[in-house]
Amino acid sequence: MLRNAIRIQAFTGFTSHIRLISQNSKLFNRFRATRTRRPVADPKPKEFKSQEVHEVHPDSISLRPPSHLWRALGFTAGVSAVTYTVAAYSDFQRQKDFKQSINDFFSHSFFTNFAEPSSSRSINHELGEFSPGQKLIFGLIAANVAITILWQIPSLRVPMMRYFTNSFAQKSLCVPMVSSVFSHSSWIHLGLNMYVLHSFASVSVDRFFGVDQFLAFYLTAGAFSSLTSLAHKSAVRSPVRALGASGAICALLVYTCMKIPDSRLSIIFLPMFTFSAENAAYGLMAFDLAGLLLRFKLFDHAAHLGGSIFGLWYAWYGQALVEQRLFPFVQRYLK
Repeated sequence: MLRNAIRIQAFTGFTSHIRLISQNSKLFNRFRATRTRRPVADPKPKEFKSQEVHEVHPDSISLRPPSHLWRALGFTAGVSAVTYTVAAYSDFQRQKDFKQSINDFFSHSFFTNFAEPSSSRSINHELGEFSPGQKLIFGLIAANVAITILWQIPSLRVPMMRYFTNSFAQKSLCVPMVSSVFSHSSWIHLGLNMYVLHSFASVSVDRFFGVDQFLAFYLTAGAFSSLTSLAHKSAVRSPVRALGASGAICALLVYTCMKIPDSRLSIIFLPMFTFSAENAAYGLMAFDLAGLLLRFKLFDHAAHLGGSIFGLWYAWYGQALVEQRLFPFVQRYLK
């Protein structure tokens, strides 16, 4: 029995050597064929990975120098200045139209049953209509859906990569800082972000912001989160592209949580575990900080953390500065 086992083992080893020699002979035959015979043209050549990267990222460049972050910072400041100036003007016109509507109402009516809203941010559900804040939310969701549809068109892949992704190694630096906030390449990514956007914006737009200020806040938060993402990519020398509304949504989430800190929240798939809104905001920032330090690659933690910091600052100081200083300053020159 032992002798038979040795013979079987020797035969197995011998056949494996024959198989290895056969494979090597085929390999060398292939090399010899390229020297002696003219290669036959393949009507459908295979795409190598390098070719695929070149086709998908034709605007890719080497990583920019850190000094280009000043351009991104200037663009972020410009977005903030323009959006909040427009918001101040729009709010001024809204108040003017509101006062005019009151005058028209009393001048044409003998009997009135009119109650002035406490502010221009009150929710209006007359005759089942959507409030201005809800209309804005639906508009933002529609814009995100439209851009996601564009991602599904193969012929648009190149311009979408250039103008709707945020990277420190591409030709377009500034415009994608805002346009990428509306960009989602997958329906799952879009669905999760829009669910959170609708959940928190429905609470905040009409109650705390108003349509004009919220839109300025959302765009500025998106630009600021893109700026922090670019700064992190510059620091670690990463050419990775990012997209999605997560940074702006983190700003909205943290802002809302700090405005209603005692509200109880829960995770969608774990409703039995509840926690305060304030703790949720701090927990989110701690998670993104840990992901940034440990270099997790699943999410753009730098963008998330930047958006969260902006939302925290806006809840504590920024909104008071805008409403008490900026809006009156702009509206003073409009009267």
